[in-house]
Amino acid sequence: MARKPGRRRGIWAIALLVLGVALIGGPIAFMLSSFTATHQSGDSMRPTFAPGDLIVLRKDPAEVRRGDVVIYDSGEWGMQGPLLGRVVAVGGDRISYALGNAALTLNGQPLDEPYVNGAPGDGGAPFDVEVPKDRVFILGDNRGNAADSRFHQDSNRGTLPESAVTGVEEDQEGTVSMGLGLALFAGICLLPVGVGLGISARVVRRRESVPAAVRS
Repeated sequence: MARKPGRRRGIWAIALLVLGVALIGGPIAFMLSSFTATHQSGDSMRPTFAPGDLIVLRKDPAEVRRGDVVIYDSGEWGMQGPLLGRVVAVGGDRISYALGNAALTLNGQPLDEPYVNGAPGDGGAPFDVEVPKDRVFILGDNRGNAADSRFHQDSNRGTLPESAVTGVEEDQEGTVSMGLGLALFAGICLLPVGVGLGISARVVRRRESVPAAVRS
């Protein structure tokens, strides 16, 4: 049986279009289900984030680590609305600060905090906290203007349950972000190629379907 003109191009066109849609739709669906975005509304995370900055966060993280920028529910402190802060200590850690110290102390060692605006102890709130299991101690990067764990030590020594963390900032240059970006880019590139092959296949079929007498 003779192969129809343009059939191979048509098959490739369909395959590329299906792949392109999958490469675009898959990452979009994954991002909508796994990530959220918020705008920083205050000064508590300067200089890392200024008011109005868009922040992408992974929803319901399986693990919260020291140094993570997180969005968290501050209801246990009697405060309203989710807040943005940085986890400086997790369950099992001892985090402390005495007035006049040049740095916070984490498990007996000075904590290097290059992200802090001003001095690490700005705000004048000393503390010495052993963080219970499955809880976290959260501070703002702008220590002089952050209503964070330091000022809620009457409630579980200022710690919050890990479950209060509802999102962790996603590294825009991390493996997941780069992979999703590459998949989207590949899908966007494949769609026009598939469309072009489809048009080419259709043109070939039309030409071959014209009777020889008409073409002569």
